Amino acid sequence: MSARISEASALVLIAALALAGCAHAPTDPQARLALYRQHAGTPVAGIDYVRNMRWEALGDQALAVWPRRDTGFLVELASPCPGLDQASAIQLTRSEGRVRSRQDAVRVVSIPGSRPMQRTPCPIMLISPIRDAPADAPGPLREVDDTEGSAP
Repeated sequence: MSARISEASALVLIAALALAGCAHAPTDPQARLALYRQHAGTPVAGIDYVRNMRWEALGDQALAVWPRRDTGFLVELASPCPGLDQASAIQLTRSEGRVRSRQDAVRVVSIPGSRPMQRTPCPIMLISPIRDAPADAPGPLREVDDTEGSAP
């Protein structure tokens, strides 16, 4: 009898752990990108740039930016951006306080283990609001470098 109870308890525990694992957003950047694409709204022309904007890399061709903890945007780039997936600091170009798709760019400023240098800007192709993001989104965030950026 006790063996059956132990087996049942083990199955309940395994099921609970499996459900708990599903309740959290993935940590892999490609899986997070897929999740954000599922929750992306209609692309917008641009977003207001705010100080202390935070970001997370989603591979080398996309990132999520968070002007506020509860407001995020998926930013997809025209081509791979060397070092974006490893960057510790980025800048967003902007003009008149707005970051615009097809006009502005992401610039990798710093990569751990390499010296700071001016890197080629990576043009922004699409900016889409992230709607109904999972409760534990966003993932680990870094602050956007607030150094004044102008359009490339």
